[in-house]
Amino acid sequence: MSLPRKPWRDSGCEGDVSTRQKQRLRVGSAALAIFFGLFSGAAAAHTALPLSACRLPGIARPARCGALDVPEDPGRPDGRKIPIHIARIPASSGKSLPDPIAVLMGGPGESAIEAATLYAKWLAPLLKDRDLLLVDQRGTGKSAPLNCDFSSPALAADELRDFFPLAAVRSCRGRLEKTADLKRYTYLYFAKDLEGVRRALGYGPLNLFAGSYGTRAAQVYLRMYPHSVRTAYLGSVVPVDIEGPLDFARTEQTALERMFANCNANLACHRAFPHVRSEWNDVIERLQSGKMRVSLPGHAKPVPLGRGRVVEWVRSQLYRPANAAALPWIIHRAFTGDWAPVVDGILSNGRHIGKDISLGLFFSVVCSEDMPFVRERDVPLETRGTFLGDYRLREQQSACRGWPRSTLPKDYRKAVQTGVPTLFVTGDQDGGTPLWFTDRVARRFSSRAIIVVRGQGHTEWNGCVARLYATLVRSASVRGLEARPCPAIPLPPFKT
Repeated sequence: MSLPRKPWRDSGCEGDVSTRQKQRLRVGSAALAIFFGLFSGAAAAHTALPLSACRLPGIARPARCGALDVPEDPGRPDGRKIPIHIARIPASSGKSLPDPIAVLMGGPGESAIEAATLYAKWLAPLLKDRDLLLVDQRGTGKSAPLNCDFSSPALAADELRDFFPLAAVRSCRGRLEKTADLKRYTYLYFAKDLEGVRRALGYGPLNLFAGSYGTRAAQVYLRMYPHSVRTAYLGSVVPVDIEGPLDFARTEQTALERMFANCNANLACHRAFPHVRSEWNDVIERLQSGKMRVSLPGHAKPVPLGRGRVVEWVRSQLYRPANAAALPWIIHRAFTGDWAPVVDGILSNGRHIGKDISLGLFFSVVCSEDMPFVRERDVPLETRGTFLGDYRLREQQSACRGWPRSTLPKDYRKAVQTGVPTLFVTGDQDGGTPLWFTDRVARRFSSRAIIVVRGQGHTEWNGCVARLYATLVRSASVRGLEARPCPAIPLPPFKT
Protein backbone atom coordinates (compact mmCIF):
# COMPACT_ATOMS: atom_id res chain seq x y z
CA MET A 1 0.00 0.00 0.00
CA SER A 2 1.03 3.60 -0.33
CA LEU A 3 3.19 4.71 2.58
CA PRO A 4 1.79 7.78 4.38
CA ARG A 5 4.16 10.57 5.35
CA LYS A 6 3.37 11.23 9.00
CA PRO A 7 4.17 14.66 10.44
CA TRP A 8 6.91 14.46 13.06
CA ARG A 9 6.14 15.35 16.64
CA ASP A 10 8.96 15.42 19.17
CA SER A 11 6.72 14.24 21.99
CA GLY A 12 5.32 11.27 20.10
CA CYS A 13 1.79 10.83 18.86
CA GLU A 14 -0.35 9.67 21.73
CA GLY A 15 -0.24 9.55 25.49
CA ASP A 16 0.18 6.45 27.62
CA VAL A 17 -2.44 3.79 27.17
CA SER A 18 -5.17 3.30 29.76
CA THR A 19 -5.36 0.40 32.23
CA ARG A 20 -7.98 -1.31 30.06
CA GLN A 21 -5.74 -0.91 27.01
CA LYS A 22 -2.80 -2.39 28.92
CA GLN A 23 -4.96 -5.40 29.82
CA ARG A 24 -5.80 -5.78 26.15
CA LEU A 25 -2.11 -5.66 25.26
CA ARG A 26 -1.37 -8.46 27.74
CA VAL A 27 -4.22 -10.56 26.38
CA GLY A 28 -3.09 -9.88 22.82
CA SER A 29 0.48 -10.87 23.63
CA ALA A 30 -0.70 -14.11 25.18
CA ALA A 31 -2.83 -14.87 22.14
CA LEU A 32 0.10 -14.24 19.81
CA ALA A 33 2.31 -16.53 21.88
CA ILE A 34 -0.25 -19.30 21.38
CA PHE A 35 -0.55 -18.40 17.69
CA PHE A 36 3.18 -18.69 17.14
CA GLY A 37 2.92 -22.20 18.60
CA LEU A 38 6.09 -24.15 18.10
CA PHE A 39 8.16 -20.97 17.95
CA SER A 40 7.29 -19.64 21.40
CA GLY A 41 6.62 -22.92 23.17
CA ALA A 42 9.70 -24.81 22.08
CA ALA A 43 12.07 -22.51 23.98
CA ALA A 44 10.47 -23.17 27.36
CA ALA A 45 12.94 -25.81 28.53
CA HIS A 46 16.06 -24.54 30.32
CA THR A 47 19.26 -26.03 28.93
CA ALA A 48 22.65 -25.27 30.43
CA LEU A 49 25.00 -23.82 27.83
CA PRO A 50 28.70 -24.21 28.66
CA LEU A 51 30.92 -21.35 27.51
CA SER A 52 34.69 -21.39 27.37
CA ALA A 53 37.26 -18.61 27.66
CA CYS A 54 38.00 -16.78 24.42
CA ARG A 55 39.60 -13.59 23.19
CA LEU A 56 37.74 -11.14 20.96
CA PRO A 57 39.78 -8.81 18.74
CA GLY A 58 40.10 -5.38 20.32
CA ILE A 59 38.65 -6.49 23.68
CA ALA A 60 41.14 -6.39 26.54
CA ARG A 61 39.38 -8.60 29.05
CA PRO A 62 38.59 -12.28 28.46
CA ALA A 63 35.23 -13.20 27.02
CA ARG A 64 33.27 -16.44 27.13
CA CYS A 65 32.25 -18.08 23.87
CA GLY A 66 30.18 -21.07 22.81
CA ALA A 67 27.39 -22.26 20.57
CA LEU A 68 23.86 -23.49 21.08
CA ASP A 69 22.82 -26.18 18.63
CA VAL A 70 19.23 -25.65 17.48
CA PRO A 71 17.02 -27.31 14.85
CA GLU A 72 17.19 -25.45 11.57
CA ASP A 73 13.45 -26.16 11.30
CA PRO A 74 11.76 -26.06 14.74
CA GLY A 75 8.94 -28.15 13.24
CA ARG A 76 11.47 -30.97 12.76
CA PRO A 77 13.37 -31.12 16.06
CA ASP A 78 15.18 -34.29 14.97
CA GLY A 79 16.28 -32.75 11.67
CA ARG A 80 19.37 -30.76 10.72
CA LYS A 81 20.97 -28.78 13.53
CA ILE A 82 22.77 -25.47 13.20
CA PRO A 83 25.07 -23.77 15.76
CA ILE A 84 24.08 -20.36 17.13
CA HIS A 85 27.36 -18.77 18.15
CA ILE A 86 27.52 -16.62 21.27
CA ALA A 87 30.09 -14.34 22.86
CA ARG A 88 29.57 -13.01 26.37
CA ILE A 89 31.74 -10.21 27.73
CA PRO A 90 31.27 -10.53 31.50
CA ALA A 91 30.72 -7.51 33.71
CA SER A 92 34.07 -5.98 34.66
CA SER A 93 33.18 -6.00 38.38
CA GLY A 94 32.95 -9.77 38.37
CA LYS A 95 29.33 -9.58 39.55
CA SER A 96 26.83 -9.58 36.70
CA LEU A 97 23.25 -8.48 37.07
CA PRO A 98 20.75 -10.89 35.48
CA ASP A 99 19.78 -8.46 32.68
CA PRO A 100 22.53 -8.32 30.04
CA ILE A 101 22.60 -5.96 27.07
CA ALA A 102 21.87 -7.98 23.93
CA VAL A 103 22.91 -6.44 20.62
CA LEU A 104 20.72 -7.02 17.56
CA MET A 105 22.51 -6.17 14.33
CA GLY A 106 21.19 -4.63 11.12
CA GLY A 107 21.78 -5.27 7.45
CA PRO A 108 20.03 -7.66 7.52
CA GLY A 109 23.07 -9.90 7.68
CA GLU A 110 25.67 -8.33 10.00
CA SER A 111 27.50 -10.32 12.66
CA ALA A 112 27.15 -9.21 16.29
CA ILE A 113 30.33 -10.93 17.47
CA GLU A 114 32.45 -9.29 14.78
CA ALA A 115 31.22 -5.89 16.06
CA ALA A 116 32.25 -6.61 19.66
CA THR A 117 34.87 -3.84 19.80
CA LEU A 118 32.40 -1.14 18.75
CA TYR A 119 29.68 -2.07 21.23
CA ALA A 120 32.07 -2.69 24.10
CA LYS A 121 33.24 0.89 23.57
CA TRP A 122 29.79 2.43 23.13
CA LEU A 123 28.26 0.65 26.10
CA ALA A 124 31.30 0.70 28.41
CA PRO A 125 29.61 2.71 31.24
CA LEU A 126 27.02 -0.06 31.64
CA LEU A 127 29.38 -3.02 31.46
CA LYS A 128 30.72 -2.76 34.98
CA ASP A 129 27.79 -4.72 36.38
CA ARG A 130 26.14 -6.10 33.23
CA ASP A 131 27.25 -8.59 30.62
CA LEU A 132 27.37 -7.74 26.93
CA LEU A 133 25.64 -10.56 25.06
CA LEU A 134 26.52 -10.96 21.38
CA VAL A 135 24.56 -13.56 19.44
CA ASP A 136 25.25 -14.11 15.77
CA GLN A 137 21.87 -14.38 14.06
CA ARG A 138 21.46 -17.67 12.21
CA GLY A 139 22.91 -17.19 8.74
CA THR A 140 25.54 -14.66 9.90
CA GLY A 141 29.03 -14.75 11.41
CA LYS A 142 29.73 -18.35 12.40
CA SER A 143 26.07 -19.28 12.89
CA ALA A 144 25.60 -21.37 9.74
CA PRO A 145 26.58 -18.37 7.57
CA LEU A 146 24.84 -17.79 4.26
CA ASN A 147 27.61 -15.87 2.56
CA CYS A 148 27.53 -14.64 -1.03
CA ASP A 149 30.15 -12.45 -2.65
CA PHE A 150 29.16 -10.51 -5.73
CA SER A 151 32.35 -8.42 -5.77
CA SER A 152 35.48 -9.55 -7.61
CA PRO A 153 37.72 -8.28 -10.43
CA ALA A 154 35.99 -10.76 -12.75
CA LEU A 155 32.57 -9.30 -11.92
CA ALA A 156 33.62 -5.62 -11.88
CA ALA A 157 31.91 -4.81 -15.18
CA ASP A 158 28.69 -6.40 -13.94
CA GLU A 159 28.94 -4.42 -10.70
CA LEU A 160 28.87 -1.17 -12.67
CA ARG A 161 25.51 -2.17 -14.10
CA ASP A 162 23.72 -4.36 -11.55
CA PHE A 163 23.46 -3.95 -7.80
CA PHE A 164 22.46 -7.63 -7.53
CA PRO A 165 23.98 -9.41 -10.56
CA LEU A 166 21.39 -12.10 -11.33
CA ALA A 167 23.82 -14.80 -12.41
CA ALA A 168 25.76 -14.38 -9.17
CA VAL A 169 22.57 -14.41 -7.08
CA ARG A 170 21.37 -17.63 -8.71
CA SER A 171 24.76 -19.26 -8.35
CA CYS A 172 24.91 -18.40 -4.67
CA ARG A 173 21.37 -19.60 -4.07
CA GLY A 174 22.14 -22.93 -5.73
CA ARG A 175 25.25 -23.38 -3.58
CA LEU A 176 23.53 -22.46 -0.32
CA GLU A 177 20.49 -24.67 -0.94
CA LYS A 178 22.72 -27.73 -0.85
CA THR A 179 23.31 -27.29 2.89
CA ALA A 180 20.56 -24.94 4.13
CA ASP A 181 16.79 -24.57 4.04
CA LEU A 182 16.70 -20.91 3.08
CA LYS A 183 13.09 -20.55 4.29
CA ARG A 184 14.25 -20.94 7.90
CA TYR A 185 16.31 -17.77 8.27
CA THR A 186 13.79 -15.00 8.90
CA TYR A 187 13.48 -12.97 12.12
CA LEU A 188 10.91 -15.42 13.48
CA TYR A 189 13.60 -18.08 13.71
CA PHE A 190 16.19 -15.68 15.10
CA ALA A 191 13.79 -14.60 17.85
CA LYS A 192 13.35 -18.20 18.90
CA ASP A 193 17.12 -18.76 18.84
CA LEU A 194 17.71 -15.69 20.99
CA GLU A 195 15.14 -16.82 23.52
CA GLY A 196 16.79 -20.23 23.61
CA VAL A 197 20.15 -18.59 24.32
CA ARG A 198 18.65 -16.40 27.06
CA ARG A 199 17.17 -19.40 28.82
CA ALA A 200 20.21 -21.61 28.33
CA LEU A 201 22.45 -18.97 29.93
CA GLY A 202 20.01 -18.47 32.81
CA TYR A 203 19.44 -14.77 32.17
CA GLY A 204 16.41 -12.78 33.17
CA PRO A 205 14.77 -10.27 30.80
CA LEU A 206 17.16 -8.70 28.30
CA ASN A 207 18.03 -5.10 27.54
CA LEU A 208 17.72 -5.13 23.74
CA PHE A 209 20.05 -2.79 21.86
CA ALA A 210 19.13 -2.61 18.19
CA GLY A 211 19.85 -0.45 15.16
CA SER A 212 18.43 -0.25 11.64
CA TYR A 213 17.08 -3.65 10.52
CA GLY A 214 18.04 -5.02 13.93
CA THR A 215 15.13 -2.96 15.28
CA ARG A 216 12.78 -5.12 13.23
CA ALA A 217 14.30 -8.19 14.89
CA ALA A 218 13.72 -6.49 18.24
CA GLN A 219 10.05 -5.86 17.42
CA VAL A 220 9.55 -9.51 16.45
CA TYR A 221 11.19 -10.64 19.69
CA LEU A 222 9.10 -8.20 21.73
CA ARG A 223 5.92 -9.64 20.26
CA MET A 224 6.90 -13.29 20.64
CA TYR A 225 8.47 -13.01 24.10
CA PRO A 226 7.01 -9.91 25.76
CA HIS A 227 8.17 -10.94 29.24
CA SER A 228 11.75 -11.55 28.13
CA VAL A 229 12.58 -7.88 27.55
CA ARG A 230 13.38 -5.40 30.31
CA THR A 231 14.23 -2.35 28.14
CA ALA A 232 14.77 -1.63 24.46
CA TYR A 233 16.91 0.82 22.49
CA LEU A 234 15.70 1.28 18.91
CA GLY A 235 18.07 3.41 16.85
CA SER A 236 17.03 4.36 13.29
CA VAL A 237 14.00 2.12 13.61
CA VAL A 238 12.59 0.07 10.69
CA PRO A 239 8.86 -0.69 10.99
CA VAL A 240 7.65 -4.28 10.57
CA ASP A 241 4.73 -3.11 8.42
CA ILE A 242 6.47 -1.33 5.52
CA GLU A 243 7.52 -2.83 2.21
CA GLY A 244 11.20 -1.98 1.87
CA PRO A 245 12.71 -0.91 -0.47
CA LEU A 246 9.53 0.77 -1.74
CA ASP A 247 10.24 3.73 0.55
CA PHE A 248 13.84 4.19 -0.62
CA ALA A 249 13.13 6.49 -3.56
CA ARG A 250 11.20 9.16 -1.62
CA THR A 251 13.48 8.87 1.41
CA GLU A 252 16.62 9.42 -0.64
CA GLN A 253 15.10 12.22 -2.70
CA THR A 254 14.53 14.08 0.55
CA ALA A 255 18.09 13.29 1.66
CA LEU A 256 19.53 14.52 -1.65
CA GLU A 257 17.62 17.80 -1.44
CA ARG A 258 18.87 18.21 2.13
CA MET A 259 22.46 17.67 0.98
CA PHE A 260 22.08 20.34 -1.70
CA ALA A 261 20.59 22.74 0.85
CA ASN A 262 23.41 22.06 3.32
CA CYS A 263 26.01 22.72 0.61
CA ASN A 264 24.31 25.94 -0.43
CA ALA A 265 24.22 27.13 3.20
CA ASN A 266 27.89 26.29 3.72
CA LEU A 267 30.18 29.10 2.51
CA ALA A 268 33.09 26.86 1.46
CA CYS A 269 30.87 24.35 -0.35
CA HIS A 270 28.83 27.02 -2.10
CA ARG A 271 31.97 28.80 -3.28
CA ALA A 272 33.52 25.57 -4.56
CA PHE A 273 30.38 24.18 -6.19
CA PRO A 274 27.90 27.02 -6.83
CA HIS A 275 26.11 25.02 -9.55
CA VAL A 276 26.16 21.55 -7.99
CA ARG A 277 22.43 20.95 -8.54
CA SER A 278 22.60 21.73 -12.26
CA GLU A 279 25.81 19.69 -12.53
CA TRP A 280 23.96 16.77 -10.94
CA ASN A 281 21.16 17.09 -13.49
CA ASP A 282 23.70 17.08 -16.30
CA VAL A 283 25.42 13.98 -14.89
CA ILE A 284 22.07 12.17 -14.68
CA GLU A 285 21.22 13.09 -18.29
CA ARG A 286 24.54 11.69 -19.52
CA LEU A 287 23.98 8.46 -17.60
CA GLN A 288 20.41 8.28 -18.86
CA SER A 289 21.66 8.20 -22.46
CA GLY A 290 23.15 4.76 -21.82
CA LYS A 291 26.33 5.72 -23.63
CA MET A 292 28.63 6.26 -20.63
CA ARG A 293 31.78 4.13 -20.72
CA VAL A 294 34.58 3.97 -18.14
CA SER A 295 37.95 2.25 -17.97
CA LEU A 296 38.50 -0.72 -15.69
CA PRO A 297 41.77 -2.52 -14.93
CA GLY A 298 41.95 -5.79 -16.82
CA HIS A 299 39.49 -4.70 -19.50
CA ALA A 300 40.84 -3.84 -22.93
CA LYS A 301 37.87 -1.65 -23.78
CA PRO A 302 35.81 0.79 -21.68
CA VAL A 303 32.78 -0.81 -20.03
CA PRO A 304 29.25 0.59 -19.60
CA LEU A 305 28.43 2.58 -16.47
CA GLY A 306 24.76 2.15 -15.61
CA ARG A 307 22.63 5.05 -14.42
CA GLY A 308 20.83 2.85 -11.92
CA ARG A 309 24.01 1.55 -10.35
CA VAL A 310 25.36 5.08 -9.92
CA VAL A 311 22.22 6.44 -8.27
CA GLU A 312 21.99 3.39 -5.99
CA TRP A 313 25.53 4.09 -4.83
CA VAL A 314 24.68 7.77 -4.28
CA ARG A 315 21.71 6.59 -2.19
CA SER A 316 24.08 4.68 0.10
CA GLN A 317 26.25 7.78 0.56
CA LEU A 318 23.29 9.79 1.86
CA TYR A 319 22.85 7.68 4.98
CA ARG A 320 25.34 9.67 7.06
CA PRO A 321 26.62 13.26 6.92
CA ALA A 322 30.28 12.23 6.70
CA ASN A 323 29.67 10.41 3.41
CA ALA A 324 27.20 12.96 2.06
CA ALA A 325 29.80 15.70 2.58
CA ALA A 326 31.88 14.29 -0.29
CA LEU A 327 29.03 14.16 -2.81
CA PRO A 328 29.24 17.74 -4.18
CA TRP A 329 32.93 17.16 -4.98
CA ILE A 330 32.17 13.75 -6.55
CA ILE A 331 29.33 15.20 -8.63
CA HIS A 332 31.59 18.00 -9.83
CA ARG A 333 34.33 15.55 -10.79
CA ALA A 334 31.84 13.50 -12.82
CA PHE A 335 30.53 16.67 -14.44
CA THR A 336 34.06 17.50 -15.60
CA GLY A 337 34.47 13.96 -16.99
CA ASP A 338 36.35 12.32 -14.12
CA TRP A 339 34.25 9.28 -13.14
CA ALA A 340 37.00 7.59 -11.12
CA PRO A 341 35.58 8.63 -7.70
CA VAL A 342 32.19 7.17 -8.66
CA VAL A 343 33.62 3.93 -10.05
CA ASP A 344 35.98 3.48 -7.09
CA GLY A 345 33.09 4.16 -4.71
CA ILE A 346 30.82 1.58 -6.34
CA LEU A 347 33.47 -1.15 -6.34
CA SER A 348 34.56 -0.35 -2.78
CA ASN A 349 30.94 -0.44 -1.63
CA GLY A 350 30.51 -3.86 -3.25
CA ARG A 351 33.56 -5.22 -1.42
CA HIS A 352 32.24 -3.84 1.85
CA ILE A 353 28.83 -5.46 1.40
CA GLY A 354 30.29 -8.85 0.53
CA LYS A 355 32.62 -8.74 3.53
CA ASP A 356 30.34 -7.33 6.19
CA ILE A 357 26.89 -8.63 5.26
CA SER A 358 25.69 -12.19 4.81
CA LEU A 359 23.82 -11.66 1.54
CA GLY A 360 22.13 -15.06 1.69
CA LEU A 361 20.61 -14.09 5.04
CA PHE A 362 19.71 -10.68 3.59
CA PHE A 363 17.71 -12.31 0.80
CA SER A 364 16.08 -14.84 3.12
CA VAL A 365 14.75 -11.96 5.22
CA VAL A 366 13.75 -9.38 2.61
CA CYS A 367 12.44 -11.87 0.06
CA SER A 368 10.02 -13.19 2.68
CA GLU A 369 9.26 -10.16 4.83
CA ASP A 370 9.28 -7.26 2.34
CA MET A 371 9.09 -8.03 -1.35
CA PRO A 372 5.91 -10.17 -1.37
CA PHE A 373 3.95 -7.23 0.05
CA VAL A 374 4.92 -4.62 -2.55
CA ARG A 375 1.86 -3.77 -4.61
CA GLU A 376 2.64 -2.95 -8.21
CA ARG A 377 0.15 -0.09 -8.35
CA ASP A 378 2.07 1.68 -5.56
CA VAL A 379 5.43 1.61 -7.36
CA PRO A 380 4.93 4.62 -9.66
CA LEU A 381 3.37 6.62 -6.82
CA GLU A 382 6.42 6.06 -4.63
CA THR A 383 9.18 6.33 -7.24
CA ARG A 384 8.05 8.82 -9.90
CA GLY A 385 10.03 12.06 -9.94
CA THR A 386 12.88 10.73 -7.79
CA PHE A 387 16.51 10.30 -8.79
CA LEU A 388 16.51 6.63 -7.68
CA GLY A 389 13.28 5.77 -9.44
CA ASP A 390 12.38 2.08 -9.28
CA TYR A 391 15.95 0.81 -9.91
CA ARG A 392 16.67 -0.60 -6.43
CA LEU A 393 13.17 -2.03 -6.12
CA ARG A 394 13.40 -3.84 -9.47
CA GLU A 395 16.89 -5.14 -8.65
CA GLN A 396 15.64 -6.59 -5.39
CA GLN A 397 12.51 -8.03 -7.00
CA SER A 398 14.63 -9.80 -9.62
CA ALA A 399 17.02 -11.18 -7.00
CA CYS A 400 14.11 -12.44 -4.89
CA ARG A 401 12.44 -14.17 -7.82
CA GLY A 402 13.17 -17.83 -7.15
CA TRP A 403 14.64 -17.29 -3.66
CA PRO A 404 12.82 -19.61 -1.22
CA ARG A 405 10.21 -17.77 0.84
CA SER A 406 9.21 -18.43 4.41
CA THR A 407 5.51 -18.58 5.30
CA LEU A 408 4.77 -15.80 7.78
CA PRO A 409 2.07 -15.98 10.46
CA LYS A 410 -1.07 -14.02 9.66
CA ASP A 411 -0.34 -11.13 12.03
CA TYR A 412 3.44 -11.09 11.58
CA ARG A 413 3.53 -7.69 9.88
CA LYS A 414 1.03 -6.08 12.24
CA ALA A 415 2.52 -3.14 14.15
CA VAL A 416 3.90 -4.19 17.53
CA GLN A 417 2.32 -2.93 20.75
CA THR A 418 4.23 -3.08 24.02
CA GLY A 419 4.69 -1.42 27.38
CA VAL A 420 8.43 -2.20 27.58
CA PRO A 421 10.39 1.02 28.35
CA THR A 422 11.92 1.98 25.01
CA LEU A 423 14.27 4.72 23.88
CA PHE A 424 13.89 5.71 20.22
CA VAL A 425 16.80 7.62 18.72
CA THR A 426 16.96 9.03 15.21
CA GLY A 427 18.96 11.70 13.44
CA ASP A 428 17.50 14.48 11.36
CA GLN A 429 20.24 13.80 8.76
CA ASP A 430 19.43 10.07 8.54
CA GLY A 431 19.15 9.14 4.87
CA GLY A 432 18.22 5.53 5.61
CA THR A 433 15.30 5.67 8.01
CA PRO A 434 13.23 8.86 7.87
CA LEU A 435 11.67 10.50 10.91
CA TRP A 436 8.21 9.22 10.06
CA PHE A 437 9.45 5.64 10.60
CA THR A 438 9.96 6.45 14.28
CA ASP A 439 6.57 8.13 14.45
CA ARG A 440 4.94 5.07 12.91
CA VAL A 441 6.49 2.57 15.35
CA ALA A 442 6.64 4.59 18.56
CA ARG A 443 2.93 5.40 18.72
CA ARG A 444 2.23 1.82 19.87
CA PHE A 445 4.93 1.79 22.55
CA SER A 446 3.16 3.06 25.64
CA SER A 447 6.38 3.63 27.62
CA ARG A 448 8.64 5.51 25.24
CA ALA A 449 11.03 8.40 24.85
CA ILE A 450 11.90 9.83 21.44
CA ILE A 451 15.15 11.67 20.86
CA VAL A 452 15.84 13.39 17.53
CA VAL A 453 19.49 14.42 17.25
CA ARG A 454 20.13 17.31 14.87
CA GLY A 455 23.14 16.68 12.65
CA GLN A 456 23.17 12.92 13.24
CA GLY A 457 22.82 10.26 10.54
CA HIS A 458 21.89 6.60 10.36
CA THR A 459 22.54 4.56 13.56
CA GLU A 460 25.13 7.04 14.77
CA TRP A 461 26.07 7.42 18.43
CA ASN A 462 27.19 10.27 20.67
CA GLY A 463 27.88 10.96 24.33
CA CYS A 464 24.49 12.50 25.02
CA VAL A 465 22.64 9.46 23.67
CA ALA A 466 24.99 7.22 25.67
CA ARG A 467 24.04 9.02 28.88
CA LEU A 468 20.32 8.79 28.14
CA TYR A 469 20.64 5.11 27.35
CA ALA A 470 22.55 4.46 30.58
CA THR A 471 19.71 6.13 32.49
CA LEU A 472 17.16 3.93 30.72
CA VAL A 473 18.99 0.71 31.53
CA ARG A 474 19.76 1.57 35.14
CA SER A 475 16.24 2.75 35.95
CA ALA A 476 14.18 0.64 33.51
CA SER A 477 12.16 3.82 32.97
CA VAL A 478 11.86 6.47 30.26
CA ARG A 479 10.69 9.11 32.72
CA GLY A 480 12.42 12.43 32.13
CA LEU A 481 14.47 11.33 29.12
CA GLU A 482 12.64 13.52 26.60
CA ALA A 483 13.21 16.51 28.90
CA ARG A 484 16.95 16.17 28.27
CA PRO A 485 17.33 16.75 24.51
CA CYS A 486 20.72 16.24 22.93
CA PRO A 487 22.63 19.20 21.47
CA ALA A 488 23.08 19.39 17.72
CA ILE A 489 26.03 17.58 16.18
CA PRO A 490 28.05 19.91 13.90
CA LEU A 491 27.94 18.79 10.29
CA PRO A 492 31.31 17.65 8.95
CA PRO A 493 33.06 19.99 6.48
CA PHE A 494 32.26 19.41 2.82
CA LYS A 495 35.07 18.03 0.70
CA THR A 496 36.25 20.79 -1.60
